[in-house]
Amino acid sequence: MENILVLLQNIRNKSSKKERVLCDYILDHPTEVMQLSVQSLAERCQISAATVVRFCRRLELNGYSDLKLHLSAAVQETKGQEYTEIAPGESAAQISAKLQLHFENALKVTANHLDNQVIEKIVTAIHSASQVQLFGLVSSSLVVQDIYQKFSRLGILATVNNDIHLAATSLATASSKDVLLVVSTSGTTAEVVQLLQFAQEKGLVTVLMTADVSSRGAQLADYVLASQNLGESTIRPGASTSLVTEFFVADVLLFRYVAKYYQEVQPQLRGSRQLIERINQNLNQ
Repeated sequence: MENILVLLQNIRNKSSKKERVLCDYILDHPTEVMQLSVQSLAERCQISAATVVRFCRRLELNGYSDLKLHLSAAVQETKGQEYTEIAPGESAAQISAKLQLHFENALKVTANHLDNQVIEKIVTAIHSASQVQLFGLVSSSLVVQDIYQKFSRLGILATVNNDIHLAATSLATASSKDVLLVVSTSGTTAEVVQLLQFAQEKGLVTVLMTADVSSRGAQLADYVLASQNLGESTIRPGASTSLVTEFFVADVLLFRYVAKYYQEVQPQLRGSRQLIERINQNLNQ
């Protein structure tokens, strides 16, 4: 089981109001909770002891005592670092330590939840596709741009859109042999849902990378790549944690493609590298 503090961060926004209060209290006072009885914790959170016990079962723990054992291990693992969001006025050193811990745990959770069989099926579908259509909005558009650039180096014919009208136009002329790969952290954006519905009607193979595998978009997609969203600081300038996990999942998919079809893509990689080197040499003359 992954770090219990990471797990609590991950499920907090998907929990009931009472469970969120319990999550917040445990995250804010993990050492204290290890010393509390189930009744004492329930009183502090103004919930019933039965709610605490049910919550432990939801976490797939063997009761409240098991929760305290996992908290002890998690506190030792984080070595006294606070598992909290970035606060105003913090130093660069404090921010660096917190981000490192947050990203490490986010990647650990993401890796643990990746379905290798799904990755294999997607890699095979991409290899057989006549074209891969990529779509992402806002921060997710950065991920699809990165995928597009790497697909191009591998010799995979791809298009990329971050506008629903352009994406719909591309789908209108798509072949049934095309693959639609969409990146959406929530999986619920209206544009994403519409695009997946259109692709389904056209008979395309659809792939969704999302942090919510139970979202409407995930229900529509043929294959779902699970990224993770462990929460962001309220003062963040962007969706940093979700982006880190999405880039990670995309690279796992791409490197598996390279590994599986290495003999085929090696000349493409060599050719693109040589051409870029020639361009750089010409620019530096």
